Amino acid sequence: MDDLCVSRTSFNWGIPVTFDEKHVIYVWIDALSNYATALGFLSNDDSDYKRYWPADVHLVGKEIVRFHTIIWPIMLMALGEPVPKQVFGHGWLILEGGKMSKSKGNVVDPVVLVEKYGVDAIRYFLLREVPFGSDGVYSEEALVNRMNSDLANDLGNLLSRTITMIDKFFNGIVPDHKNVGDPLDANLIKLSEETSSKVEELMDKLLFSSALTEIWKLVGRANKYIDETMPWILARDEEKKERLATVLYNLAEVLRIIGVMISPYMPNTPAKMFQQLGVTDEALKTWESIKNFGVLKAGTVVNKGEIIFPRVEFGPEDPEDVINAAPEEPKEDNHITIDDFAKIDFRVAKVLECEKVEGSDKLLKLQLEVGSEKRQVVSGISKYYAPEDLISKNVVLVANLKPVKLRGVESNGMILAADTADSVVVVTMPSEVPSGAKVR
Repeated sequence: MDDLCVSRTSFNWGIPVTFDEKHVIYVWIDALSNYATALGFLSNDDSDYKRYWPADVHLVGKEIVRFHTIIWPIMLMALGEPVPKQVFGHGWLILEGGKMSKSKGNVVDPVVLVEKYGVDAIRYFLLREVPFGSDGVYSEEALVNRMNSDLANDLGNLLSRTITMIDKFFNGIVPDHKNVGDPLDANLIKLSEETSSKVEELMDKLLFSSALTEIWKLVGRANKYIDETMPWILARDEEKKERLATVLYNLAEVLRIIGVMISPYMPNTPAKMFQQLGVTDEALKTWESIKNFGVLKAGTVVNKGEIIFPRVEFGPEDPEDVINAAPEEPKEDNHITIDDFAKIDFRVAKVLECEKVEGSDKLLKLQLEVGSEKRQVVSGISKYYAPEDLISKNVVLVANLKPVKLRGVESNGMILAADTADSVVVVTMPSEVPSGAKVR
């Protein structure tokens, strides 16, 4: 076939062209080189071609749909080869200022992004943020926000909290379970079993963003399940050990199921999850294994590891970003004087009452005793503390903070808390320190 080696640029793929016999053969070979010859077409071993062709879905850019739905099928049928079962034209990624263009110099290098944030985070953002087939607007700020919200706060925190509690309360061993009809258990199990079916149906329709939305509903439900069952409270009562075991087993099993469901989108993350969950049996990593709840074996040893998705601060960090960034204004001295510090009124406050703010998964409403005064404060710590955990505690209050309303509830001050790697810890004072005492 040496006499067929002519330049591809001799042809305009988008308009009808009259070919002689030699050129028809050339076009067939040239077009097929990207699709079928890699599978062994016209070679001594064409077993892969026979196995995978015709393609179930032929993905192309929307600007070349015409060629791949008219000219390309005509060539295939003329040679007696089957056509793809489905052709799908995907959209473009655009910036807020318009389409990416080499001439504008606004092309985002995916290699730089992957090196900075990891390939799974980038894949998740693109598949979740942009409905497949539509154009999507990209910004690094949106990427970081999605990573922190969905990956760090939701999935990463769920895994970290579960492994930490199994490690603390059951010496790192997944306990046995007895689901005996508790509505909270039944709701979580039902959702996990329904989600796999929904995801499968949406994936068949190439609705990847919607499929990920369904998976993250399960992630959110599992986080809420922790807040509802309050394992840290159950652990204080030996008679509730069996209930605690069931709660932590259910969380570990849900995480295994989530790991399987996200594997088509984020191929590296499930391996990290399975390693921490102690899942080594390959049969427990298959799609078939998530059809029914309760497959994870009790006695599995978990491995507390690093946080799989640390929170990311948005801002230029790469040398290339810094070079191209706009010149920064001179930074002001951010030190404060003792006079500035003296303006903040820190007081010891005793928690009299505490309850969740209606309609919010994050907020707690606290009634405080500050000396002879009563204060109401709203704090976003519901994910880390049950209301009863704080009652009678002595906390540190910023007493002269301007009042605000959160979810329609007035908050007069702010209690101090420290951020840790996977939690938030409220700053407390010994019980003998009287409420109203000044902290300095």
